[in-house]
Amino acid sequence: MDLQTAFYIIGIIFMSLMLLLTIGIIVAIMVLRAKINAIHRQIDEKLSIFTNIAHTGAEVVDKARKI
Repeated sequence: MDLQTAFYIIGIIFMSLMLLLTIGIIVAIMVLRAKINAIHRQIDEKLSIFTNIAHTGAEVVDKARKI
């Protein structure tokens, strides 16, 4: 095995590892993004519940004032 062949083999191994690492990083980013979006949806749902409670309270107060 001459030096040129050794460098080609090392280059192919390095490029393969970098490709796998890049794919792994992209998958990890997508998973984290999905988890963050799920948490965001949960927070929005909880905030909408509190907002609805506040609006209901305001409507009760308005009706009481009208009476």
